[in-house]
Amino acid sequence: MTPRDPSLTSGKVNLFRVFRAFRGYRLPRIRQTVQLLALSAYLFLVVATVRDAATWLPLDLFLRLDPLAALVAWLSGRQLTWNFALAGLTLLATFGLGRVWCGWVCPLGTVLDTTSPRPKERRRAPAPAWRSAKYFALFAVFVAALLANATLMVLDPITILNRSLAVAILPGFSWLATAAEVALYPVEFLQGALEAFEKAFRGNLLASQQPFYQLNVLLTLFLIAIVALNRVSPRFWCRYICPLGAMLALAARSSRLTPVFSTVCDNCARCVAACPTGAIAANRDGLDVDPTECTLCLDCLESCPQKALSLRLKVPVLHRHPYDPSRRTALLSAVGAVGGLALLRTGPAARWDNPWLVRPPGALDTDFIGKCIRCAECVKVCPTNGLQPALFEAGLEGFWTPVLVSRLGPCDYSCNACGQICPTGAIPPLTLAEKREKIIGTAYIDKGRCLPYANSIPCIVCEEMCPLPDKAVKLDEADAVDAQGRKFRIKLPRVVLETCIGCGICEYQCPLKGPAAIRVYVPQPSRSAVYG
Repeated sequence: MTPRDPSLTSGKVNLFRVFRAFRGYRLPRIRQTVQLLALSAYLFLVVATVRDAATWLPLDLFLRLDPLAALVAWLSGRQLTWNFALAGLTLLATFGLGRVWCGWVCPLGTVLDTTSPRPKERRRAPAPAWRSAKYFALFAVFVAALLANATLMVLDPITILNRSLAVAILPGFSWLATAAEVALYPVEFLQGALEAFEKAFRGNLLASQQPFYQLNVLLTLFLIAIVALNRVSPRFWCRYICPLGAMLALAARSSRLTPVFSTVCDNCARCVAACPTGAIAANRDGLDVDPTECTLCLDCLESCPQKALSLRLKVPVLHRHPYDPSRRTALLSAVGAVGGLALLRTGPAARWDNPWLVRPPGALDTDFIGKCIRCAECVKVCPTNGLQPALFEAGLEGFWTPVLVSRLGPCDYSCNACGQICPTGAIPPLTLAEKREKIIGTAYIDKGRCLPYANSIPCIVCEEMCPLPDKAVKLDEADAVDAQGRKFRIKLPRVVLETCIGCGICEYQCPLKGPAAIRVYVPQPSRSAVYG
């Protein structure tokens, strides 16, 4: 139980009074301001990444501050990645001050705070014991990472927002803005304002060309489900599921900053109702604040009619709770993670190589699955939107790893951004010259669909669009007969296998509707050579 401190009602100065005197703001208002600034900074960096804008901050700053991402990258990738050195600051802050990341910085936490119901509208939360589920998730992530698998990083809050914004929200917003402009432009007096809006935001906040993603609906529903769970319990995701929250909860056991009750507390329990994470509970000795669940949102300070709560630096008094992690929790998580991974690696996807699974330049499946933490930074930065999160193309073990879908966007011959932004080295940081030499696949012409072959209709788009100096698509001439029975010479495209690097621009530009007549695939012999 958090001790009641008589000195809080004396003339001693405490942190809450100091902060409340700061510019006349109350500390909870300062927290909300910091949350707004952090969320704004995160959204700015996401837009800057998507639009390839230059900033003095690292574009993946929030991911670098994520200690769970750092741990998984180091364990699963089998190497220290100094890109995550800033995650140490988050852990240090948590050791000393508690879960300030969750309550003050985390962008998903801010979204959930904003959408949580008011205290009077809240339903009865599930039993506290259910909070142990997040520790199951954390230990499962940890054990899977030890076995070189990072699939469960799909549960990390930063990766969730990265995917949702890059794949669903920003493309959807861009489409809505464009549709509104088209609908309103015929109104003459609005044309000037619309043109100014277009000039100001097109190419930065709005995409120059409408991006398309194949998992946009799924990712939108996933984010909506996380927000909707707030109706069951405020910050449901943070309380019961978030593995990063569980990791920081363990670190917060040693925190020194905590709400403390004074002797004027009359046990009205309004703070219990106000706490969005259920960190305050009544027991026979009064009210108890659990530092592992407290996110320092400080709503309890505002709710107290007696002003009996204050923020103090004190050695925490920890009590056993039914949701605290135990050896049983760790053991069951380990068994689940090992068993699940064994099933994945003995399934057909582990044996059969999908020839249409094209990875980013330089990425090899032998170590890519282990190194990729599903952060979607490469998906965000891809200028053609060709990189897409995988569903089951790479099996469950490759869930939400990036794949190149050339029909939606090719691998730009003048771009190496995905390798430069990848924080774990899953996509190697190739120079542009090195990237242009990397073979990610080979183009294949389906002569049953190709216009010159199947219908004797002249078409040389694939040859014209090939960006290689020494074209990977050559043209051969042959005799053909048109619809009127007249003979003529037609040019037939042919892929030079020794030259093609699989960039996919030929597939993207193919004029056919539906699947292209020329597609990029990964030849099976080369994949077999990789696996031995």
